[in-house]
Order: sequence, then C-alpha cells, then structure tokens
Amino acid sequence: MNLVNGKFIDSKECDIVLDNLEQHIIDTLNKERLSTETVVNACDKLVTDLDEEFYIKAMSNLGIDESLGRSYIDEMRRFFCKESLLHRMKLELGDTLGSPYSFNPMHKEFTVTRQILPLGVLLHVAAGNADGLPAFSVLEGLLTGNINILKLPAAEGGISAHLLFELIKAEPALADYIYVFDYSSKDIEHIEKLISVADAVVVWGGREAVSALRRLIPPNTKLIEWGHKVSFAYVTKQGMAQNKLEGLAKNIAETGQLLCSSAQGIFLDTDDMNDIYEFCDRFLPVLDYAINKNAKKIGIGIKSQVALRLYAEELEGIYKDSRIFKGDSCSLIAYPDKIIDTSIQFGNPWVRPLPHIELLSALRPYKNYLQTVGLACDQSELHPLSHILFKTGVVRVCPCENMSHTYCGAPHDGEFPLRRYTKIVDIDTD
Repeated sequence: MNLVNGKFIDSKECDIVLDNLEQHIIDTLNKERLSTETVVNACDKLVTDLDEEFYIKAMSNLGIDESLGRSYIDEMRRFFCKESLLHRMKLELGDTLGSPYSFNPMHKEFTVTRQILPLGVLLHVAAGNADGLPAFSVLEGLLTGNINILKLPAAEGGISAHLLFELIKAEPALADYIYVFDYSSKDIEHIEKLISVADAVVVWGGREAVSALRRLIPPNTKLIEWGHKVSFAYVTKQGMAQNKLEGLAKNIAETGQLLCSSAQGIFLDTDDMNDIYEFCDRFLPVLDYAINKNAKKIGIGIKSQVALRLYAEELEGIYKDSRIFKGDSCSLIAYPDKIIDTSIQFGNPWVRPLPHIELLSALRPYKNYLQTVGLACDQSELHPLSHILFKTGVVRVCPCENMSHTYCGAPHDGEFPLRRYTKIVDIDTD
C-alpha cells in the first residue's frame, strides 16, 4: 500500500511521485514548521475515534487473536492520547522543542541563542516483527516535526498504512509530512531514491538489514539504528515460585517469542545439568498450559518449519549434548553451553546453565545485542543481579511476565527516540 498526499496510489503513480519527491519536500520545508500541538491533537483524535473492529480483523489475519488484539488497541489508546504524548515530550525533550533560548557561554562575551529542531526528513525502514510498529515509528518522527517517509516491511497487513491514513483524515495538514511506500527491500533503485532525500535513515531490523542499508547510505546521511535485540529470563533457585514461572510462560506464549523483548530462552543460576533437567520437567507443563491458553495462532507453514527445526535438533542432539523436552504444544531444549541465540520461537525456548558469578564474562561478548532480562529471583537478589546485568549490556530488568510490557516514556533499547530525531542549532551574536 502506497500513501501520498493522504491518498492511496498505485505503483505507476509512485514513480511520478519519486521523480518529484525532492521538490515536494522543499515545498513542505518552506512552510511553517509542523507544531507539536497539531500532531498531538491529531493522535488524540485518532485513538478516540479508532475503528476497533477493522484493526481486530486486520490483526486476526496476522494470527493475533481477538483478546490480544484488543489489549494492543487499549495500549495504543493509552500511549497516543494527548495526556500521554505531552508527558512523553516533556520527559524526552523538556520544554525546549522549537523554542529558542539564550545564554552566555562561560568565559565568553557573546550570546548564544539555541533551539532544538527536527532533523528534517526521516526515512523509516521498518521491520515486520512487531504489529503496528512502522506507524509508531512515523508518529515519533511527527512528534519531533519531521517529514516522514515509511518503507513498509513485507507481509505487514496494511495496519500501518491504514493508521496513518486515518491520522491524516483527523488532521489533513499532516498529509505533507507522511509518505508510505510498499517497495521490496530488494528494490535497490527505488530505495536509493528514498535515501537521497532523507536527512536520516531510521532502520529497524537485524544485522543483515542494517548491513544492507549501510552499504546504500552515503557517509553524510545519518543512520539511526534500532537493531534486533535478544532478551532472556534468568532464574535463581530462590526465584522458582509458581507465579513467577507462570508469568514467564505467559510472556513466551503471548508474544510467540517474536519481539526483541520476548524471552528467547532461560538461564538458570546453576552449573549442574541435573538442575536444568529438573527445571524443564517442572516448567514444561506450565508452558504447555500457557501456550494452549494464550498463544498467537500460526499458519501451517510456520508449524512445519518449527517441526523441522525440532527434528533437526533431535538429530544433532548427540553432537551438541542437548536434550529436548516435548509438550503437547511446546518444547524446551536443554543445552550445556552458555551462549545466547534466538530460539526456534513459538513456544520453544532454550534452557542453559549460567551461575551468577559467570554472568559478566559469559554475557559481555553479546553486549551490543542484549535488551531485556526477565528476572525471577528473591527480592534480596534483585539489585545485585541487576547491577551485574547492566554491566553486560542489558538495558532493562523486570519481572518475567512484564518483559514485553512497556509504559509511556519508556526508553527504547536504553535511549530516548525523540532525542535522536532532533538536532541542536545555535545562533551566535555579539
């Protein structure tokens, strides 16, 4: 789906738009700067008048059941209402966006007038692992006053384009600040044209996606990476309460282990494989119950891929010294090593030993890939373990059930996005 000037257009019209895109952008930049109030009011109207049933149906087509879909919509309403957006703007940018203020630098006799302004044009290259994420990335760009070009991921389901279309209906002035293109990531010619008009490229995706874009982006164009991260659970002997295990199972089931904040696997505070096997025996029925109750629906193709990967794990188990614990709808794969990798997903986490005294040495090699740790431990262990985990590169520690929960004003991968989408400009005067 391609969206330009508030209208859906076909691929032939897109070529015409691309040929004139730089001039369209210049025309928009020549206008008064987009105000925060305009964007906030439009977002508030969007979530107030949201066509809930349309999005429930669209999410159902992506394998998201109704109850989870409604929880996503409720969360969106909370995050993009006027009160939440103003809170977030103040938290991330203070009161200075677009408002000049003056000061005299230390040991100097001139005056500096400073402003925080939009970067200009953001090209958002979105990933498809989080439903609605492409549109949310554009909303962040709008909040900071930028012109936004969105390249949709494959199999996105039309949710983002429709959300942005509805946003423009709520505030037609936003039409000049939103472009959506449905080009394939392999369509290098068109992607390079989009890059050529951007002040910064915002890329969401894994190492391959980021590396591919690095090769296309000129050295003078800013690259803002939100790369794929890995999250996991860490369970101590004092943290094996039933409610904590149920919370971990719920996160695995509800997210399908598809989000950067989803638990890909579980480390136990032990060096004894017998402890690992005992844990798997105990946790397997808990996970099986959660999967049957909360799991995302997956197609036959994905089910076949999961089955093939599990079969391959069984065949390779003798060489890896691994063991598979199979439930009715899930599995646990016990490994003796201490590495981090993505799981088979869809309710098939790995389980590995990692004594707390080895946390730093074992996890530091992954320092740029770590995000969230769901910690199941005694209260007395919380802060000591958290301090070690933060040294490894982890940016968030929380109860296992809350690993994929967020809140208004939460940083993303340890940073405030709105700050990255702005620049500081100075005028020096005598």
